Amino acid sequence: MRRITVNQGALVETLIHLSNFRQYTMAESLLRACAREQLQASLDVAERAFSKRLTYSLERQLKRMGDSTDKVKGVLLAELMKILNTWCMEGHRSAIRCVLMELTLGELTALAHMHELDREVYSMLHEYGLPYESSPCQCR
Repeated sequence: MRRITVNQGALVETLIHLSNFRQYTMAESLLRACAREQLQASLDVAERAFSKRLTYSLERQLKRMGDSTDKVKGVLLAELMKILNTWCMEGHRSAIRCVLMELTLGELTALAHMHELDREVYSMLHEYGLPYESSPCQCR
């Protein structure tokens, strides 16, 4: 699978909800998968949007990276999928919808092709512009 990043709006929206739900372990996992530019851009809104603990984690992750820009990062979309699946099990469907609303069509399509995506989350993708014909699902 080629590396697909997540746009900044969706990243920030996800981090806001993770902060609100106090799911710091998942937030830190997501931060580790981010590129330096994404972390830096998130830091610009951190004080207004995130808890102090999440802001600290963000600053710590930036310090760990140093000036390294060509370090290979994890697949951010895979981390996002894990978070969305967890939120679905926990009943946080409004948070899922807030994040999906921020994703681009390309990101939605890539997410739809992830085999481990929860079926309910998958069904929500169509509410945000994913055409039904691009669906890999064969069930009726």
